Amino acid sequence: MPEPTTLQELAIPTTLDGPGGAAFSTIRGLFRQAGIEELGHDDLVTGDSVEIARIQPSAYGRHLIQVARRGQGPEAEIIGAAVVFLPSAENRQSADVDLVVATRWRRQGVGSRLLRRVADRCLERGRTVLNLYTGVSLDHGGEEAADRPVEGVLRPDSGAGWISLDAPGPAFAHRHGFTLGLVDRGSRAGIGIDDDAALASLEERASASGTGYVLESWTGPVPDDDVADYCRIIERMDTDPPAGGLSFEPSRWDGPRLRTMEARRRNQGTTSVVTVARELASGHLVAYTELVVFNGQDHLAFQEGTLVLPEHRGHRLGLRIKASNHRRLLQALPRVDRIYTWNAAENSYMLRVNEALGFSPSMMEGEWARTGDPAWPNDRMALGTRPGG
Repeated sequence: MPEPTTLQELAIPTTLDGPGGAAFSTIRGLFRQAGIEELGHDDLVTGDSVEIARIQPSAYGRHLIQVARRGQGPEAEIIGAAVVFLPSAENRQSADVDLVVATRWRRQGVGSRLLRRVADRCLERGRTVLNLYTGVSLDHGGEEAADRPVEGVLRPDSGAGWISLDAPGPAFAHRHGFTLGLVDRGSRAGIGIDDDAALASLEERASASGTGYVLESWTGPVPDDDVADYCRIIERMDTDPPAGGLSFEPSRWDGPRLRTMEARRRNQGTTSVVTVARELASGHLVAYTELVVFNGQDHLAFQEGTLVLPEHRGHRLGLRIKASNHRRLLQALPRVDRIYTWNAAENSYMLRVNEALGFSPSMMEGEWARTGDPAWPNDRMALGTRPGG
């Protein structure tokens, strides 16, 4: 008789060597293997110590974990998992889901059972929107997608970008009734000390378009005097970049929330490198860009937000602060040799800025959602749009 597959909720572990820590590391191993299979590398899978710090509860959200096990007893093999984030400051109707199934157990209903269990648990908590992300490597013929049959490619309503339904993640999302709300282009750039002169030249040329600003940089926490300005800028990350067909409640930032985020990053061992533009006339910050390097991945940097306040656009501040921040990264963390960034496929301005900095497409990422309605007794999850962005 075949061994049964059972689903159970895993208590959030607090340490890797404490209760539940080994199971959490097993789950992370599944995500790492899936990343290698989907993208050809595990660059985008952060380490166990980073992730266990990330899932600790705070005033702004908490996680739940569902696992699928094969066999019985404490030694039963974990063959799949769903890690779910439940935001609590805004978007309290939504849940962000990361789901993975071990390679040899796919297409046997494990992922579907996990998704159903997550949907039920979320609906019990008033969460009616499930958000899901999927990635497709451009090393698998992605840039030729325009020449492929229409039925092999799905585009969001905006028409910008595409996702191949030949890939396992998008096929799963589409099959389970998720709507593709937005497509992001993931790009990668190599970087090294030899790039400093070219970056300095880019920064200098960009500065000629706006002389009323001065750039400042730091590594680590935001200076106390700049917290209010900084929060005012990063709030715009939820409202200003193109959002395709997405619908969501923008986040609100203040000093306590910013310091909570910074403390979490310290617990993760994350290093943040920030460059801002200050308007000389007012003394206020008007633009920012941030790169982060995670513990255990000292050769990789990831672009967080970049934003220029609307009234200060048109002066090439975006290119100027990003070129400057790349130089600061080289100075602070010289072992970094490549940077990843993501932009909405319809964000032509930022895509051009990144191309000027040497970025080239490496993947396409789909942002999907499904909205639940308890009035649907036979299918408690119906089509919807994903909050986020």
